[in-house]
Amino acid sequence: MSCQTENSIVYEDGNLPKGNRTKYNFNPDWKFIKNNPENAELTDFNDESWPTVSCPHTFNDVDTFDDYSLGHHNGEENQWRGTVWYRKHFKLPDSDKGKKVFIEFESVRQIADVYINGKHIGQNQTGFIPFGFDLTPYVKFGSEDNIIAVKVNNDRGDHFRDNFPLVWNHEHWHPTHGGIYRNVFLHVTDPLYITLPLYDNLKTVGTYVYTENISDTNADIFVNTEVKNDYDVEKTITLEAQIIDANGKVVQASSSETTLGAGEKVTLSTNTSLSNPNRWYSRHPYMYKVLTLLKEGDKVVDTYETPLGIRSFEFNKDKGFFNNGEYAKLHGWGQKPTNTWAGLGAALPDWLRDHTFQLMDEAGGNFIRWGHCAGSPSEIAMGDKYGFVTLMPGVSGESEDEGETWDIRIAAFRDMIVYYRNHPSIFIWEGGNWAESAAHYEEILEVINTYDPNGKRLMGNRRADVKTDSEDYISIEIGTEGWEREYPNLPLVESEYMREEAPRRIWDKYSPDDNFFSHPNIQKNTYKITSEQFAVRQVEHWWDKMGKKAYHAGGANWIFSDGTHGGRGQTEVTRASGEVDAVRLPKEAFYTTKAMWRPEPQVHIVGHWNYKEGTKKDIFVVSNTAGVKLYVNDKLIAENKSPESGYIFTFKNVEWKSGEIRAEGIINNKVKVTQTKSTAGKPVALRLTSIIGPKGWQADGSDIALIDVEVVDAKGRRCPLATGRVDFTISGPAIWRGGYNGGKEHSTNNLYLDIEAGINRVAVRSLLEAGTIIITATQEGLPSVSIELTSNPLEIKNGLTTVLPQVFEDVLTEEPMPIYTPEIPEYIPGKTNKSKLFTKFSYTGDAKAMLRTNMHWGKKAYTDMEENYTVVPKYLRGAEYIRTPNSDNRYWARDLLQFIAGTNMDIYVLHDDTVPRPEFLLEDFKDTGDDITVGKVKMSIFYRKAVKGESIVMAGNSDNDLPAESRMYTVVAKKRNN
Repeated sequence: MSCQTENSIVYEDGNLPKGNRTKYNFNPDWKFIKNNPENAELTDFNDESWPTVSCPHTFNDVDTFDDYSLGHHNGEENQWRGTVWYRKHFKLPDSDKGKKVFIEFESVRQIADVYINGKHIGQNQTGFIPFGFDLTPYVKFGSEDNIIAVKVNNDRGDHFRDNFPLVWNHEHWHPTHGGIYRNVFLHVTDPLYITLPLYDNLKTVGTYVYTENISDTNADIFVNTEVKNDYDVEKTITLEAQIIDANGKVVQASSSETTLGAGEKVTLSTNTSLSNPNRWYSRHPYMYKVLTLLKEGDKVVDTYETPLGIRSFEFNKDKGFFNNGEYAKLHGWGQKPTNTWAGLGAALPDWLRDHTFQLMDEAGGNFIRWGHCAGSPSEIAMGDKYGFVTLMPGVSGESEDEGETWDIRIAAFRDMIVYYRNHPSIFIWEGGNWAESAAHYEEILEVINTYDPNGKRLMGNRRADVKTDSEDYISIEIGTEGWEREYPNLPLVESEYMREEAPRRIWDKYSPDDNFFSHPNIQKNTYKITSEQFAVRQVEHWWDKMGKKAYHAGGANWIFSDGTHGGRGQTEVTRASGEVDAVRLPKEAFYTTKAMWRPEPQVHIVGHWNYKEGTKKDIFVVSNTAGVKLYVNDKLIAENKSPESGYIFTFKNVEWKSGEIRAEGIINNKVKVTQTKSTAGKPVALRLTSIIGPKGWQADGSDIALIDVEVVDAKGRRCPLATGRVDFTISGPAIWRGGYNGGKEHSTNNLYLDIEAGINRVAVRSLLEAGTIIITATQEGLPSVSIELTSNPLEIKNGLTTVLPQVFEDVLTEEPMPIYTPEIPEYIPGKTNKSKLFTKFSYTGDAKAMLRTNMHWGKKAYTDMEENYTVVPKYLRGAEYIRTPNSDNRYWARDLLQFIAGTNMDIYVLHDDTVPRPEFLLEDFKDTGDDITVGKVKMSIFYRKAVKGESIVMAGNSDNDLPAESRMYTVVAKKRNN
């Protein structure tokens, strides 16, 4: 619907003209079997006995988050893998006869073979990139049935290095949740149509929108639209591009005319200028739409909607990031594109993905790095909506790949850019998760220059510093762990820092233990830290690695939500490195990042206020103010004006008293923000609270309703130390999905669940049948409580619906500039701690390594221990060396330590032989037979030669459990004159 105003058009309620185009939601009502029957692609195959499911769907929702992590950076591997089938019956109306019919899969994991009415029409094996097919030659109309069949395989090799060719299809990177786990759409268009941005199979690129000459008074907008004429006669057409503002008003338009021959495909271009544009800022992400209308005479035959955000930006190597000339520090998260959720796996409705973005936005995020494969279409649109500067990859593991793997990767990179190139939130294309050869970099840049020639986006590879080839091609350094910059002439943004882990349920060492320190596997954990320690370390890592560095653009905390990939803690069913857990319940770390990063005044007291009588403990308050006053029961304990790591205000040895603890954030002697935490009383009740999508809970077979269950006291306050089992009953048309307990195996999909830190969360999935469900929760000693939910009917006719997946409405807000920023040390360009031997040095551990010269007796061996070298072999005296942190002795990563030899040199590794020798040491080094003593520990000396320009990569100390007193290895080098 539209209405005319003076000299303009306003589209009410976002209802844009469609022309002859219909976009069907193809998610509901598929037949599915977790088996590989013969002839399942044939039209006469009998699938009546198969269960009915709706997409997004994964067949691994029932067998994940239920096994302990294997540790050593290995994920949960015990998931069903193999070949399954999906079949969908649908009918197209007679009115669509003669039109074009396309199917779009937002992605399928991992290998999808697609059949229409018995005909195999293609395969996709990227797992993360949208793809599509032209169904027109094969579909029938009217009363005749059509059957789309998809054979899906999620199998993989045992070790990700040997998982050729799909090295990224491994739980080391992503849980291998197979299925049609994202949306599916059917597009029906006129034979004269605007193409879809789906290159794989269709070889079409859709619409490309870009801007030039951006200022506060002007923006030139260019629209290139690919149009196809599948009529058997030529057509004279007009392409009109309307620029529509956030209120639905057409603020500018331009047009272009041409004649297309029968079967011809051309790109039509038009441009216009917009005066006084509203620009896209990360703190004020104003979005326009470009509506392209394809007309034959006065008749609109097709339309297509493209996002438009008008923004300029600069990544400055000395000053950081600027958005439309305004400085902004980037802070946010890496996130896995599987976005796994306990009980649901990787198959989430779009509004739940939106819910995750809302949480990231609430916690002050403005940056996201998808790792190490592309995020979903809805999530990239959410980056536009919430103002998240995005670092976007194609598909990748952690290797430079060759042969078939590289061919799949570079094609996926092309397809990704074609699909996402109009989104203003994407500022950087990530060429890969590891350095490439010069030939590969040239292919990457050719793809960008071909399909996004005017995007002005930067390109970088994480760990580009492991190859000298990288210097000539990358335009931004994508760092890891933030300790040192490797490219003085490039801007720097961090891709993953703070990789420690801690579960939500463990408050601190003064609170009751909930199966963590008492867990039989605790000694196998790389990390043995509480939620309190984890929350404080978020601040320390951010400030020390990025926040206080004026030149540093910022970066991505790794990661936002707990998942089953690569956990280093064998007490947990997740990798517990998120600010929220695997059902998106916030940890204390969520609130400390919020207290640092939100621009408004913030203060957060880490922890609870329910201790035993006589408890005295340090209280940590995180605030973005200049000082904090702390009160207990209105008595001033102390005022702290000297924060550590920029934002941490520590109050030593505070005595607990029942009542209230209050923190006041102070700027210029004025209270700007206050937080109070109270002592909760005894548990007296359970409380159930539902969370559903913005348009209600849909009976589409895949929508989710969440129910929080809390233990509360007589005043309705959550009891933070409450634990214990809760039993549930459910009645009505829904499937129970449950939740999980982080420290227990086999806790998912049960009609019972333990409370953790006073709260837990369960999920139920809708059926295609609408109706009311009732959920009742009981815990011993407390009265039972019930909640009632109603799912809304969805009109599905002949397998089709035009009701698209729901997300939260756009609510445009303008955030203020930060209220206060701690003092940042002056940055002097060119002044760096560098070595002539260890060039491009980087260290990705949790603690800091340092480069040092003149190794000799009395020199400190580690950055975090007061142990010195005593008797040093003559051939090591005067050498340069790397002072590593001993706290990383149990930390493993493939790329823990890396450098490029600055000259021909001899390299020595000092290794504690109570630790199993790592693979890199066995393969590349020889035992000299000499030893050196560090403190009370004897270290063996290993040796190898290196030539100038050689890339040296060393993994972690060990991929095994270690003795308690073991030592981290150290590295020494001397220039070789021959």
